[in-house]
Amino acid sequence: MDYAQPFSSIKHKMPAPRKNYLIRVQLFRQLEQLSDYQVAIVKAGAGCGKTTLLSSFAIEREIKNLKWVTLDEHANQVFVFWNYLINALSDLMDEQTDCQNLLDSNMQKEMLYQIIPYFLSRLKTDEEIVLVLDEFQIVADHFLVSTIDYFIENMPDQLHLVLLTREMPPLYLGQLAIENKLLLIEEDDIRLTEKESRDFLVETLQLKKDEDTISAMIQLSEGWIGGLQLLAISEKYGSFPTIGSMKLSDRVLNEYITKEIFGYLSEDQQQFLVKTAILRYFNGNICKLYLPQTSFIPMMEAILGKNLFVINIDEVAGIYRYHAILAEYLKSLFEKQAEATKYELHQLAATIYENLGDHEECLHHLFEIKAYEKIMALILKMPQTALTFSYLMKVPMAEIGKNPDFAYQYFFYYYASVDEEACKEIYTFIKTNLKTEKSFAAFRRSNLFYSSEWDFRAAEILSLEEIRKLPLNPITIAFLLIKEAYFLYANSQFHEAIVYLEVAEEVYQKTGNIYIGFFVRTEKAQIYEDLGEFNRCQELYREVEKMIGQVKSLCCSYYIGIAGVYIRQLALEQAFEMLENTRKMMANLPTNILRAYQYTLAEYYYIIGEDNKTEKLLLAVIGQEAFENSYFSARLLRYPIYRGQHPELARKFVEIYENSKDFVENMDCELLYISILFEQGKREQAFWLVENLIAKARKMQNKLKIVEGDLLKLRLLVTTNGDQRVIQNLFIEAVSYATENCIANPFWFEYQSVMAVFKEGQTVFKNEFSKEAYSFIVRVLTADPKCGLSEKTKGPAKKQIDALTQREKEVLAELAEGCTNLQIAEKLCVSLATVKTHINNIYGKLEVNNRVAAVNKSKAI
Repeated sequence: MDYAQPFSSIKHKMPAPRKNYLIRVQLFRQLEQLSDYQVAIVKAGAGCGKTTLLSSFAIEREIKNLKWVTLDEHANQVFVFWNYLINALSDLMDEQTDCQNLLDSNMQKEMLYQIIPYFLSRLKTDEEIVLVLDEFQIVADHFLVSTIDYFIENMPDQLHLVLLTREMPPLYLGQLAIENKLLLIEEDDIRLTEKESRDFLVETLQLKKDEDTISAMIQLSEGWIGGLQLLAISEKYGSFPTIGSMKLSDRVLNEYITKEIFGYLSEDQQQFLVKTAILRYFNGNICKLYLPQTSFIPMMEAILGKNLFVINIDEVAGIYRYHAILAEYLKSLFEKQAEATKYELHQLAATIYENLGDHEECLHHLFEIKAYEKIMALILKMPQTALTFSYLMKVPMAEIGKNPDFAYQYFFYYYASVDEEACKEIYTFIKTNLKTEKSFAAFRRSNLFYSSEWDFRAAEILSLEEIRKLPLNPITIAFLLIKEAYFLYANSQFHEAIVYLEVAEEVYQKTGNIYIGFFVRTEKAQIYEDLGEFNRCQELYREVEKMIGQVKSLCCSYYIGIAGVYIRQLALEQAFEMLENTRKMMANLPTNILRAYQYTLAEYYYIIGEDNKTEKLLLAVIGQEAFENSYFSARLLRYPIYRGQHPELARKFVEIYENSKDFVENMDCELLYISILFEQGKREQAFWLVENLIAKARKMQNKLKIVEGDLLKLRLLVTTNGDQRVIQNLFIEAVSYATENCIANPFWFEYQSVMAVFKEGQTVFKNEFSKEAYSFIVRVLTADPKCGLSEKTKGPAKKQIDALTQREKEVLAELAEGCTNLQIAEKLCVSLATVKTHINNIYGKLEVNNRVAAVNKSKAI
């Protein structure tokens, strides 16, 4: 047994029933019909034998695919519960599925409604599966209950859920009952018969007493197996005459246990039981560190010999825990200890479990004594999982100010869970309580992740050296780099922003934190989009597309981002598909994502000429507070302003642009400002500004802005009857820069002047342009107004196949034969890890994300 295994794996151990356990013939007959039911509920009070009933039945009937989860109070949190359940069934998933990683990468709880059916669809259901959830009465959280209802509703017929509980669960079970798919075993059903009671005392507990005593105990217990055990323990010490005064049916146990059982134990035994009461599991190694003065083996032999309520989790490894009846009693005694003693023991237990690698159990003890500084330090060391997030949520906000590193990650965790309101509250708290911290300068303005109220002053962006020197966790540093990179990008410092993101990428490569990887790629994609490097941008979005299977809470960011690129390439059908994907998820969109969706949809409608829809959406978008900020509004405003609509918006934009102290040097804003100045008759100033913009774009090799600047100047020259040769040169430059990356939208935007110039100089252009460039501009100017350009053709698939190495081709051939990874490894005499590497390489080169798609692509060639 690996004692460093997480506590969750111990929770998945079916407790071993005591030796010589009862064979509950009648109940076993009912349980033998499990395959006829979707859900079975065994409902009875503490000590009624629910756990022993199921564990003994599983052993006697040799149930092959039985999975067990013992729940505790922490499992009433949705991420914890599903972490335990998915982990329990993980070895019954198909080999390509990593549901644990999928769960860990989605901190938005609503995404469970997508994860659960995916998870169930990946279960191997060739044989029956029995899933037992013990101590189910702890489940009370309303949202958690709704996800379990959804789970039951979608379970395959081969999966059977057994709930062991003290109370009727708050689940919707009416439909199952109507369909006769619900088995209910209640407390009266589970009570022992007289014969079973006698067998339990004589055969299981090995109690050697006369018949009168046995009969009296049976009568007093009323068929309650826990009562029989209590009676047997107390009778052992000669206190049987006092038992008759107790009403066992009332389950008022503490006074009885104190008087009739605990008081007869030795002082050493009492102290051992009370001090170990707080341990949710223990063994010899743990107790040697926890109570070094106690000899563990003799102590446990004595306790087990007294038939006390001790559950053997693992007989081979010698791992134990106390039954609820005894645990609750002992905890009541532990609470009477001096505060200093309780603190010391919890702290010692936390240290022991941390050294064993069981972070979850360590945190349990630290939370008991509210040792928040240690809790925060430990969480920062833990893997970034849904389980970690569940513990992070338990830290009161008032405490996070004591650890800036934790406070910043606290904020980013909630951002990753798409909880906008929590982000606002946390940001305000940090801004108020940590503003004097040296590291706060790096966190400042992180409200960009959810708000439009930014401070754009570029001078306050921290350098890489300053950020690297901060005493912060690498993951926190990465998030801060992503944030600072965005402000560099907003100020048109594109290449500097890329450098920051590359440093953040290094953290992703080392830690595997999917959120860092996602944000780095989407932000890079936005930068390359603004640079006109659409091909590089789409490569990044292909990487992001592979990630959204794991980070479904952020998939709308991907859909909207790639839709924006498609719009700029006039791939309007693809853009609409991505926008539709977003629309279907609108109910769960946070404000910033909804704003981006409305913005992109308005732009799409404008391009395809849906003026009524555009106008309605435009007014809704412009009415939002975010669009008071011209950084957000400039790109969208240019459409109605260029068409002579909403002159009041044009005047307002110029006023903001000219008077704002913190205005960013953003080229979209400059382009709109120049266009408005020209329309206002300030032509000389407009020409001077557009010349500067084009020069700046050429210097930084911003292809998109070169094209947009050239075409804006071209329009100004056409309107003022400018030099034809200058106009043609601008057109040639624009087309030359646009062709490779299919920068089509600017030509569509300036269609009237562009078409006039093209017709006037068509012969010149045919000679000047390459075949590819000429074909590109013709496609743009003759595009379908509703559908845009046809999809850009890709290289032949054969080139992709040729890119595979010989070994990769061999692996692909085996995939086509339907071989598993293990079979491929055996056939090709390589390791399983090597096979997985080859398969990942194949997926990347063929631009697919699963084996079926890879095989189909190879067959099509």
